[in-house]
Amino acid sequence: MIGVAGWFRMGVPSGCRSDVSRDPANLRNGVQVATHVAPTKSPFTRTTCRIAFAVLALLAGLFFPAMAAPPATVENLHIDAPAFAPARVEVAIHLPPGYDATGAHAYPVLYLNDGQDAEAVHLADTLARLHADDSIQPVIVVAIHMLPDRMGTYGLSDRKAGHAIVAQTKYGPVGARANDYSEWVAHTLVPYVDAHYRSNPTPAARAILGWSLGALNAFNLGWQYPDVFGRVGMFSPSFWISADRGDVESVQRTRLAQAMVGSNDARHGLKFFFAVGTDEDGDDRDGDGINDPIDDTRDLIDGYTVRDGHRMRGLVDLGYRSDPDRDGSATRADIAYLSLAAGEHNQAAWARMLPHFLHWAYARRAPALDATGRVGSWQDLPSAHVAARNVDVWLPPGYGDDPAKRYPVLYMHDGQNLFDPALSYTGIDWGVDEAMTRLIEQGRVREAIVVGVWNTPRRFQEYMPRKPVTGDALPSGVEGVPPLPVADIASDAYLRFLVDELKPWIDTRYRTRPGRDDTFVVGSSMGGLISLYAAAEYPAVFGGVGALSTHWPVGDGIVIDWLGEHLPDPATHALYLDHGTATLDAAYAPYQQRMDAHLRAAGYVEGDNWSTRVFEGAEHNEAAWRARIDAPLRFLLGD
Repeated sequence: MIGVAGWFRMGVPSGCRSDVSRDPANLRNGVQVATHVAPTKSPFTRTTCRIAFAVLALLAGLFFPAMAAPPATVENLHIDAPAFAPARVEVAIHLPPGYDATGAHAYPVLYLNDGQDAEAVHLADTLARLHADDSIQPVIVVAIHMLPDRMGTYGLSDRKAGHAIVAQTKYGPVGARANDYSEWVAHTLVPYVDAHYRSNPTPAARAILGWSLGALNAFNLGWQYPDVFGRVGMFSPSFWISADRGDVESVQRTRLAQAMVGSNDARHGLKFFFAVGTDEDGDDRDGDGINDPIDDTRDLIDGYTVRDGHRMRGLVDLGYRSDPDRDGSATRADIAYLSLAAGEHNQAAWARMLPHFLHWAYARRAPALDATGRVGSWQDLPSAHVAARNVDVWLPPGYGDDPAKRYPVLYMHDGQNLFDPALSYTGIDWGVDEAMTRLIEQGRVREAIVVGVWNTPRRFQEYMPRKPVTGDALPSGVEGVPPLPVADIASDAYLRFLVDELKPWIDTRYRTRPGRDDTFVVGSSMGGLISLYAAAEYPAVFGGVGALSTHWPVGDGIVIDWLGEHLPDPATHALYLDHGTATLDAAYAPYQQRMDAHLRAAGYVEGDNWSTRVFEGAEHNEAAWRARIDAPLRFLLGD
C-alpha cells in the first residue's frame, strides 16, 4: 500500500523538487523585477508547482484528513549581489506547511546566515517537528549560503558612515566586506523576499540568526538596521574580536561589538537571543574562571568595568530587560540567554540551540504571567495592518464551568502594564486581575473577560487619532518630545487590527458576548485618546469607553473638538473619563472641561451614561491608575 509520502512523491512534478533560479538584478521604475527560470529538466514554474501542491493537498484532505496541509517546501535561488560579482548568493527559501501565497495571512520571516549549514543543524527537521505539534507559528526561513570570503562578509559595519569595521585577528582580517554584505541583505534580499513571498513586511516580524562569525554579523544586522529586523539570534557569537590585540587588557577594553553597544543608544523594539555552550573554549583571558565565549557575551549584555575603573555599558545599561532565569526559555524580557550544557563550538551544539531559539521567536503561546486567576497569553499575534504584538486574555473565576455562559469583553491598551509588575513600564502594574477578581467576588461588577493588547515602539503613532489632525506635523503636547509627522500616524490601521482581526479572533476562541453593549475599550493617557477614537469610529462595535488621564494637550486639544462632532449616540453608549492633578495631569483640567461641554451638548448625562472624575494629588503613572482602577470597572461593568 502506498503511504501519504508516496502519494506526494508520485504526484509532485519533478520540477517542483528542483532548484528555481531567479535574477532580481534588473530594476524597472525603482521596482525590483525577478526573472523566473524553470529547471532545465522540467517545464514547471513556481506557480504550476504550487497548484500541484494545492491539488495534492485537496486529495490528501479527502483520503488522509490529518495530512490536509501541504508539506513544507524549499525553493533554491541564486541572487545577484553586484558588490560581490561575479559571485551570486545562493539562498534557500523554506516555506512552512500550508503556505498560502495568495491568502490574507502574512508570515514572519527568519533570515539565516551560513545557510549551507541548514542540514547539519537539522533546520528542516526541527521546523517540521515544531510546525507539526503547532508549538510555533508558521514561519518562512531564508537560508543565506555563505560567500567564498566568509571572514570578510561576516563582521561589523557602521551603517551611518557607510563602511566596514575591520578587526585584525591571528586568522586574518574579519569584516572587510561586512558593510557590503549587510547592505545587500537589508536593501536587496529583504525587499526581494517581501516582493515575492507572502511575508509580513514589518521589523517586528523579521529575525536574523547566525552562529560564530555569522552570529557576529547577525548582531550587526539587528543593531545597525533596527528598521529592518526586530529580533536577533546569536549562537556562539564571535564577540571576542577587538580593535587592539596588544595585550589582554587591550583586548578587553576594545572588543568591537561591546563598544558598539556601549557607545550608542538603545534600538527600541529590538530583542535578542544569545546561546553559548559551556565547553566552547578553554581560554580565559581575564582569569575569572569563566571561558571567554561566555564572558564576552555576558559583558555585551550586562556591561563591564575595565581595570582603570571605566564602566563599559551593556544592553541592560541601555534599558533592555534581561530574563533573570537565563535558561533560554521563552521570555517576555528583551534579552534571552541560554547556557548550553556541554555545548561546543560546532554544528551539533547549534542544532541543540535551534529549538530554543524558534520557541523564543515564534511560540504560539507567550510565557505565563504572574497574575491572579487564569490568563491566556499569545505571542506576536499577526496582523495585516500593524506590527505583531503580544495579547493577554484574563478569564474571570468560573470561566468554563457553564458551557452556555457568555461574557462581556474589555479591550485594554498598553497590555504589558495591566497584570504583571515585572512587565510594567514602571515596575507597578494596574492590578486589573486583582481588581476584577475582588469586584466580581463582591458582586460589584459583572464577570468579564479582559483582553490586554500590548503596545509597540510605535505607541504614539498607533494611539494618536488620525482624522482630527490636519497639516504636516503634530505637536506632542509634552515638553522635549518633538512633533510627530502626520504621515506616521497609524491609529486607523491599529483600529482595523482591533476590530477586523483581534475581536473576531477573540470571539471565535473565547465564550464572549460579542455585541456592542458588551464590548468595551479602556486606556490611559494616549490610550484614553485611542479608546474614545475607537468608539467614535466604530460605534457599532464598542458600547463603552474608559479613558483615564486622557492626554488632551496633544495638538493643543485638537482631538476634543473633533470628538465633539463625532461622539457616539448617548442612547447607546457610556463614557468614563478622569484625570489627576499632579505631574502631567496637572495640565488636563481646562481640556477636560472643554470635552465635558461637548458631552453635555451631545446629550450625555453625568452620573448616568457619562462620568468625569478628578482625583486630587494623583499623578500620571501606573501607580495612580492602579489606585483608581475600580472606578472605570464599576462604571462600565457594574450591575
